[in-house]
Amino acid sequence: MKPILLLIAVIIVSLSLTMVNCGGTSAIPQVGDKAPNFTLETIDGKRLSLSDFRGKTVLIVFTSVNCADCERQMPYLIEAYQQANENLAVLNIYHMVYDARIVRDYVTKKQFTAFPALPDPKNKVATAYGATGFPPTNFIIDTEGVIKYKKPGPFQSQEEIEKILESL
Repeated sequence: MKPILLLIAVIIVSLSLTMVNCGGTSAIPQVGDKAPNFTLETIDGKRLSLSDFRGKTVLIVFTSVNCADCERQMPYLIEAYQQANENLAVLNIYHMVYDARIVRDYVTKKQFTAFPALPDPKNKVATAYGATGFPPTNFIIDTEGVIKYKKPGPFQSQEEIEKILESL
């Protein structure tokens, strides 16, 4: 009886490892890990990938429409982006929204057009980054594609963002 239990245990462990190696489940990336690449369509229909920004520092913001904290940090993001003189790319990924028109209408109304608005209608990118909770969640990716900083919740000032960028 015991050899059968051992055989079953070996089969279960083998199947679990196979699923992990085949993309069945994956760990949420942490600071120091390579940032998962993704491709999303902007509200203008242009496809953008994280890999398009290799060589630049990238600030990824997982946000949502009508999110008070997201709106509160937006002026700080815009100022930091402008001060960086094209050395920083900011990507606003709108998760928890299933229709790109909602994002387009929101971004246009609020005039949040300084950087790309990327709907994530199936929350695939947010899930890959472990950013499915209440927005915003901010990630800073270095020029080599490595996650250097993660901040759940909003930035409190432009200076906070600039200090983090300077420390990279």
